[in-house]
Amino acid sequence: MGETEDDRFGRELRRLREQAGLTQVQLATRLGYSHTYVSKLESGARVPRITFAGGADELLDAGGSLIALATNARARRHKDSDKGFADGSVRVPPPRPSVAFRAVRPQPARIFRLPTFGITCPLHGMDGCTASTPADGLDGLIGEEVRTAGTETVHGLAALLVSFIEADVEGRGGDLLGPVEQTLGAITGLLPKAPEPITVALLRLAAQYADLAAWLRVKRAQQGIGMAWLHRSVEWASAARDHATACVALSSMSALALLEGDGATAVGYAQAAGSVDNGRRWIGVQARLDEMRGHAQLGDWREVARLSTEAQRGADRLGDLDRIEAPWLFDAEGATFIASHLAGALRDLTERTGDAAIACRAVTFAESALTTMPARMPLSRVLLTLRLADSHACGGAIDAAVAVARPVLADAEAAGSTLIDRELDRLRTRLATRGRDLYADR
Repeated sequence: MGETEDDRFGRELRRLREQAGLTQVQLATRLGYSHTYVSKLESGARVPRITFAGGADELLDAGGSLIALATNARARRHKDSDKGFADGSVRVPPPRPSVAFRAVRPQPARIFRLPTFGITCPLHGMDGCTASTPADGLDGLIGEEVRTAGTETVHGLAALLVSFIEADVEGRGGDLLGPVEQTLGAITGLLPKAPEPITVALLRLAAQYADLAAWLRVKRAQQGIGMAWLHRSVEWASAARDHATACVALSSMSALALLEGDGATAVGYAQAAGSVDNGRRWIGVQARLDEMRGHAQLGDWREVARLSTEAQRGADRLGDLDRIEAPWLFDAEGATFIASHLAGALRDLTERTGDAAIACRAVTFAESALTTMPARMPLSRVLLTLRLADSHACGGAIDAAVAVARPVLADAEAAGSTLIDRELDRLRTRLATRGRDLYADR
């Protein structure tokens, strides 16, 4: 029998381990695995996990070779249906794209200067570069048959990602879910055939596309599929050593737990996000804001106060590198982002404690967020307006709540967003019999 992908990974792992002067036990201990797992990998008896390969690649300074071999091994095993679960582990497939979508339509080519929207070039990083979307869409990059990816493919996929994010933020572009998941499927198809220098770039892109796909699913009230995409995003980002994307995905998982009313789990994901990279200040700010929201839902006002103070102080110390990776924490958008988190936390805290004075502070922060919100975020404005109205209602100011919510009611009902629907449902419940006043004169 010929050498398999598993054998190649195991042989390279053994070579690099011995070159580093480590035993199987020492390697396993440093990576948080059992020595039995390492032994089976080196013998070719187990399919390597991407997360293990990423950690081993970094520890043994493999330059991406272990990640590439692991990706090839898993792709090969997934395609070989006759082998089934011969390695003894259950392989969970990623979510599949919805069947009800239109293919990515050709659009006029657009040129983006990366980094933008928090997306850095997977190949050039902070150095920046110019990337353009293909005029004939995804087919212009990959075609009907998946072929080996190169620099042009990576740049095109990065530019498409930026265009999708821009359309989502601005509330335009129609149904983005299908095109985003279609592109993500193409990226995972390219991974097994890509040369080693391109593999890590594709893993980074896959992680970023998966995070976007997750929130597009959540907006359709498909939280379970959204969480599945987020788990994939963390896995791919970890394998590519992309700390920024791993933090964003964990932050999204915290927000999703919050949406489900699970404050304790939201706190756990937020703390995990904060531990990804202590060297990035923006990660600390983001994690504290998320953790604050979780503690607010749990009714812990002391932790809310502490984390609020730490987040705001941290935001004041952010630098130029933070601006590149987390532009949503800067300028008018940053002021809106932080104030909206504070408004949401204080509104939730009021709900748990019944303290009307806290509701007044929630109103102040929500009004501040609406004042600074950029005009290109219409759906966010609708959501935050409903949060302001609900904050009024929490404090007993029912007339004010109705007056604030009524002008955006039609836009809220037409948005088709689960996040907006949740805010509207909370407000209606809070208003009780006065809820009919929202529809007066309509």
